[in-house]
Amino acid sequence: MISNILVLTDFSYDAYNALFYATQLYKHQKCTFHILHAYDLNSDFKEEFKSSGKTDLMHFIDNRVTECLQETQYKIIRDTEKNALHNFITVSKNNSLENAVNYYISQNNIDLIAIGTKGKTGALDIFFGSNTIKMVKNKIGCPLLCIPKQIDYRPISQIGYITSLNHSPNQKTLKTVKSLASFYEAVLHLVHVSEDSPINTNQKNNKVLLEKDFKNTCLKYHNIPREKSIAKTVAKFAEKIGISILVISYYPHYFLDKLFREPVALDLSFYTETPLLILPIQE
Repeated sequence: MISNILVLTDFSYDAYNALFYATQLYKHQKCTFHILHAYDLNSDFKEEFKSSGKTDLMHFIDNRVTECLQETQYKIIRDTEKNALHNFITVSKNNSLENAVNYYISQNNIDLIAIGTKGKTGALDIFFGSNTIKMVKNKIGCPLLCIPKQIDYRPISQIGYITSLNHSPNQKTLKTVKSLASFYEAVLHLVHVSEDSPINTNQKNNKVLLEKDFKNTCLKYHNIPREKSIAKTVAKFAEKIGISILVISYYPHYFLDKLFREPVALDLSFYTETPLLILPIQE
């Protein structure tokens, strides 16, 4: 079961939406939500400081961060109707986001990180917000749940797990997927995007291991041919099945690296409407 969820916030609407989505996803489970904001002297509050009449920039930022975290905490408790199963902790860190997150999860038993895919800029030409990409590419050792802008929570019924089958499954990284599939009694679609050649012996063995790992889950396997774009291939399949949440393990030079480079990603409305759960690398 998931018990500790770290939610990253920049106090934007999308960050709050990610927090609210996470509380609804685990509405019926006992959880502690750790709401974290990382900042430095280049904080967005710097502009506010200039017109404040104050003289100590860092003291001003510290106070404003504390105030905004408290406001976020009060709001989420109110909006979730004081769910007795949920506890909220606010955390401020004067550090880079990556360092703050790495340190915090090393000191706390964090099961999952939740983040909005867009931040304060809300730029329409950005597929993932820069903070989301930082979390992925800096090998944060914890599952990362990316919540698209302004989506409404819907119970999970179909989970799509995209895998190359090149790596043996790891029990720690699969914990979150198992928890969701079990709690929601969801169908788990194991999806392999074919690159013309049939799967090799190693891939077949890893497929068998995954099937054993999810033996108590309604599991369906799909081997789909890759089209011109791997991103569109996945999106087309996911829309056809009605995927509620997309899962993928992050390995360099595979799906996400390609996805971040593909200009066609900007045309994929699917990825603006479906949560993406990124499982960390286990080496």
